[in-house]
Amino acid sequence: MSTLSMNTAGELLLTLRGENEDRILTTVRRWPHWQRVVVERDPEDSRRCLSVTLVTDVAFEAVVREILRRSFNLIFPDAGGSVDLALPEPPARGRKRWYR
Repeated sequence: MSTLSMNTAGELLLTLRGENEDRILTTVRRWPHWQRVVVERDPEDSRRCLSVTLVTDVAFEAVVREILRRSFNLIFPDAGGSVDLALPEPPARGRKRWYR
């Protein structure tokens, strides 16, 4: 589940949880406007990551929303919130057609 929120310090937070959101992280992690990254680890197994939160200035909200909409069809409510990322569709397995 992906969460888009704003904090009182005027920062926009994009929180990604679960392996399904790895696709989002791979796409947006090199965006130069992230100010910091907060990684939440499993207290019982520190090798396991529970969530990643990317933080930027709220001025980039429109850009972040557009990237998420265009790349992943994620549309968050105006006030922020959580949205589930749809699993990628498996490749279509149609019958092979042989033409002469």
